[in-house]
Amino acid sequence: MALEKYRHKRNFERTPEPGGEEAASAGEAPLFVVQKHAARRLHYDFRLQVGVVMKSWAVPKGPSPNPDDRRLAVETEDHPLDYGDFEGVIPEGEYGAGAVMLWDRGRWQPEGDAETAWRRGHLSFRLEGEKLRGRWSLVRTGGKESRNWLLIKSDDDEAGSHWSKAEENRSVVSGRSLEQIAESRDHLWHSESGGEALLPEIEGRPEPLPATMEAQLARLTDTPPEGEQWLHEIKFDGYRILARLDAGKVRLISRNGKDWTDKFGPIARALADLPIQNAWLDGEICTLLPDGRTSFQGLQEALSRGHEEELVYFVFDLLYLDGLDLRDRALEKRKLDLNRLLDRVGSGASPLRYADHITGHGTIFHEQACSHGLEGTLAKRVDAPYRGGRGGNWRKIKCLLRQEFVVGGYTDPAGGRKGLGALLLGVYENGALRYVGRVGTGFTEAILQDLHERLRPLEQADPPFTTGLPRSSRSVHWVRPELIAEVQFAEWTREGILRTPSYQGLREDKPPTEVRREATERLTPSSTASAREEAPPRLLNDRIDGLKLSSPDKVLYPEQGLTKRDLAHYYQAVSDRILPWLAGRPLTLLRCPEGHHKECFFQKHAEGTIPKAIRRVMIPEKTGKEAYLFVDDLEGLIGLVQMGVLEIHTWGARTDRTEAPDRVIFDLDPDAGLDWGAVVDAALAVRSRLRELGLESFLTTTGGKGLHVVMPLMRRHGWKEVKAFAKAVAEDLVNDAPRRYTASPSKRARQGKLFIDYLRNSRGATAITPYGTRARAGAPVATPIAWDELTLDLRADQWNVHNISERLTNLEEDPWKTYRSVHQSITVAVRRQLGLE
Repeated sequence: MALEKYRHKRNFERTPEPGGEEAASAGEAPLFVVQKHAARRLHYDFRLQVGVVMKSWAVPKGPSPNPDDRRLAVETEDHPLDYGDFEGVIPEGEYGAGAVMLWDRGRWQPEGDAETAWRRGHLSFRLEGEKLRGRWSLVRTGGKESRNWLLIKSDDDEAGSHWSKAEENRSVVSGRSLEQIAESRDHLWHSESGGEALLPEIEGRPEPLPATMEAQLARLTDTPPEGEQWLHEIKFDGYRILARLDAGKVRLISRNGKDWTDKFGPIARALADLPIQNAWLDGEICTLLPDGRTSFQGLQEALSRGHEEELVYFVFDLLYLDGLDLRDRALEKRKLDLNRLLDRVGSGASPLRYADHITGHGTIFHEQACSHGLEGTLAKRVDAPYRGGRGGNWRKIKCLLRQEFVVGGYTDPAGGRKGLGALLLGVYENGALRYVGRVGTGFTEAILQDLHERLRPLEQADPPFTTGLPRSSRSVHWVRPELIAEVQFAEWTREGILRTPSYQGLREDKPPTEVRREATERLTPSSTASAREEAPPRLLNDRIDGLKLSSPDKVLYPEQGLTKRDLAHYYQAVSDRILPWLAGRPLTLLRCPEGHHKECFFQKHAEGTIPKAIRRVMIPEKTGKEAYLFVDDLEGLIGLVQMGVLEIHTWGARTDRTEAPDRVIFDLDPDAGLDWGAVVDAALAVRSRLRELGLESFLTTTGGKGLHVVMPLMRRHGWKEVKAFAKAVAEDLVNDAPRRYTASPSKRARQGKLFIDYLRNSRGATAITPYGTRARAGAPVATPIAWDELTLDLRADQWNVHNISERLTNLEEDPWKTYRSVHQSITVAVRRQLGLE
């Protein structure tokens, strides 16, 4: 029964693989074999005969004769004895596809009973092979169910004896290299079914391993963002470290680019044992208190005492892996890949930890973190790529105020204290160091002594502070501003001085000149406009273009504290952009008088109180003519804001000829399980099909989850003809890729597919106007883009009320500049190609 799993995977009528009927010869020492296997990832299969089977382990980096190397060995299924004679090629499409070389073989002698030692998880033995000789050990890590072992060379006479480079890539049987074995294909086999790969398949962009990597940084905000588009992690209290792995060589890089590999030796060694060839990881090195919290002060004490065994590396991102750049992938997918990778490490003594998270429920998560005495939390967009530098896709929310300060001096100790009394602190403003207070608590005697020894060589005659000098400088020793202290405090006073500060430790991972007072981005409804760094400036007298806003401070987007006044200012700023696509079109409005998070309703007819600037047009309906709303100018646009309109949807025709549409829209709406790449592919497919018909199209984000492909149209056709055309194009695409697309709006038909919505070309149907806001968290804006901007980095809600101005300022030209110069119609030839004639 020992080979049941092996035989279950194989059809021996189809494969020449051995069935395992042969037994070992009595009295002979058991066999061992090492096969070098160029599967998806190069690794070595280490096999020991135990009874009538070969116990097998996959060793990613191969055996090492160095006793200091602990090579990961992942236990796999038992194999038959005669399996060890195989050298050849496993064809593509089969489990373990690739060339297999007999890299070493010989006899092995276990110390004690091999079966018992294997069950206990500790095998000690001697090898008598052509490359591997002497005493070795296999030690299981984790519990009895773990498949992870360590292959270790004992420190004996054979230790350190390396084989030559020529021997490294030569078979002990045929003398051939892996390349020669792959080319000859003289021995093939096929397995009936696949087993579990050493690591799961990962999608990414093939690129060489980058030499450097810039860390992504978070903005400081006062409250966590809400919604399922955000995941939330604990904010660790340690050193931010990027880890680079390259063929067993590890470099640990600090936030400011310093190589700290030697500082964190156990972390580097643990990373070197991962079952991978090369990678970039992002995380934080910490120490843990008995209650599980991380402690920056504890980290510094552990480093000063040389207690490296206390170090833990919490890894929260995977940026590159084995030839693939993963930074363009969504964060939630990168974290899934990372979790699978670290799961291979298993539990036990490894200092590598996966930094887990929750999705949504940011406020509750943050409150719980603060109640347990943690430093704070981090919120990250689940769908965002990894981008170096500080941006809005990562947010940090602190439980207590805490940041770095430059040390500009110290005072003498008083009473029985030794070393120093307090540190004088500052931050840089416009290139000058400003004094912000002193900290005299949070020190141990050892820390006081260490700080004093560090500061004495830095003493100078003059104060480094150029502004805000302390009132009394008696007993103060001024120092060159080279050290950075992390300090926790209650608040900033009105004068810009720290209240009740407490020392946390010294930081070495950023230059002193980068230390600024951290500005908090306000997300709460009560936030003031001055604290919202990216919010547009306030309007004067609550009037714009002659229209007075009622309740101008009404918060419409609580996540940003965005008010009705702010929204009016946004539309004033983009009026020259939005009005060409909005003016003179019948509207359907989504009104949210109390904000997008409260009750909202659609309105298309002129009912209730309507500002005078909003015009009316009578349009025939089945029951008679109805008054529809439209606007022509900025005053009308601000009137919509006054009504609490958060979404403006327009007809595909103008008020002067409502029965003659002038555009065709394909709304690309992905099912929840599809990634952004599916939307990109669909947009390109629509454009390609239209071009085959001789028709040009333009592209806009929707501020939701999809894209709109917009085709200009001369006003020569009626609604039925235009809808039939759009339907035919959509169905063409569905016929080409029925597993990817659907043209049916039914929920069942859309499962796992992208819906090409052609129904927006029906009479009375509408679509969000370009540069219009959406009633969603973040105040996203539907934004026209050029086709060459359509990449995997893009998001449907990439731009919002806060950041759209930066995009418009930096645009070299309008991406829809040529829209109005396109004159095209649904010709007879087009209809024939679509089967409409």
